[in-house]
Amino acid sequence: MSDELIIKITSGKIQGYENRSVKKFKGIPYAAPPVGDLRWKPPQPVESWEGIRECTQMSDISPQVEPPGMVSGFTISEDCLYLNVLTPARQPDEKLPVLVWMHGGGYSMGCGNDKVWNNYRLPLHGAVVVTLNHRLGVIGLLAHPALSKESPDGVSGNYLFLDLIASLEWIQKNIAAFGGDPDNVTIFGESGGGAKVSVMMSSPQAKGLFHRAICESGTALAILGSKPLSDIENNGVQLFEKLGIDSSEPLDQVRSLPFSKILEANQALEPPRVPGSTPVFIWDASVDGWLLPDSPENIFKSGKCNAVPLIVVANLGELTGPGPLIMPQIIPAYVDMLKAVISQGENGYACIFDQVPSVWRKDGFVSIHSIELTYVFGDWDNSTGWWKGIAALAGQAGVKTTGNFLDETDKYVSETMMEIWANFARDGKPSAESITEWSEYAEESDRYMNVCDTFEIKTGFSKVAQ
Repeated sequence: MSDELIIKITSGKIQGYENRSVKKFKGIPYAAPPVGDLRWKPPQPVESWEGIRECTQMSDISPQVEPPGMVSGFTISEDCLYLNVLTPARQPDEKLPVLVWMHGGGYSMGCGNDKVWNNYRLPLHGAVVVTLNHRLGVIGLLAHPALSKESPDGVSGNYLFLDLIASLEWIQKNIAAFGGDPDNVTIFGESGGGAKVSVMMSSPQAKGLFHRAICESGTALAILGSKPLSDIENNGVQLFEKLGIDSSEPLDQVRSLPFSKILEANQALEPPRVPGSTPVFIWDASVDGWLLPDSPENIFKSGKCNAVPLIVVANLGELTGPGPLIMPQIIPAYVDMLKAVISQGENGYACIFDQVPSVWRKDGFVSIHSIELTYVFGDWDNSTGWWKGIAALAGQAGVKTTGNFLDETDKYVSETMMEIWANFARDGKPSAESITEWSEYAEESDRYMNVCDTFEIKTGFSKVAQ
């Protein structure tokens, strides 16, 4: 094994491997396993190890009720606080921009191990890419009066977001060893991942840990909007009752249960999900006065967010339908986010994504929820298999061609998207050689980048969903 594939981080030495000129380090622990007495506690430091730890296999992922095909092939475990680093750097002093991916799936599903966001192509545009796992759903967001009483800060819940903060702190301490620049970190995410990005922009605990942000098809200013801590605590009380936990040492009792029992009881509390409608979640970010002083919506509207250069993206099919998720309310929420960062002296950029394979467009197909991910991560040839699920949805919408449907236009759009994302991470400006200058958003001009077969500046971002 080459010496350059053995890296020293704060907790010990790790060994990765190289694939297509990108070094990959998988399953790196960024916090201690949140198991036993650490269930429903803030993440704790990793214990150091002797020798060289092999980091060539993906870690377990957070407990969740698996939707068909979403996280197939991964083992579920509470021991899930691990991340993956993909770097094109040949030397540790290259100071490349860092892109930190926060996966979708609301706050209750998904993982950082998926093939599409661990693809090699985005790093080849000159950025270190970090993908990560964290606690989800009831394991990551449960609050309860007994947990709040136990906490030195008098709060509970929000463990998911504390995990994200712990990962960003790990990056600050360690990413330079991978050729990344800890002073140039961009957080980006899609759907629930976009909401996670907006919570990081809302929390004083995350201030200074990142320097740019991208929200794709998600924000906590719409859909996942946070709830008062007392509401989440009440949900916790109901869950404890469902589990048969009595008032005598309730935390010892509930921490001794297997997580499968907790997931089973939680399913009885969760409202049923209606396909095509906005899901209802009982576990959400808690407005606790500490991690979140107020709702993300109020924090942005009051100009108190962690303002950094920001790109917001929505897919056309999410606004107008048809699609698996229609959410026109995301556009006014995005406008509020842009106005907030601009008022604090940072640049904001708006985007509507409407690229679909040309043969699908002829059948009337539009850009549905999550389709842009195949372009952002360079899957323009279906090498990761992600297009299989999208093709199935396209078939339901009347698309006839589901075989060889990708062409040079898809490759061009994908390569350009990756160039834009990497350049934005590098200097805060979304640019690429083949496109005209991406105008900064201003309420008066209402300009945005429209991504279709070409990249074109248009006006009327705030009115796209009307």
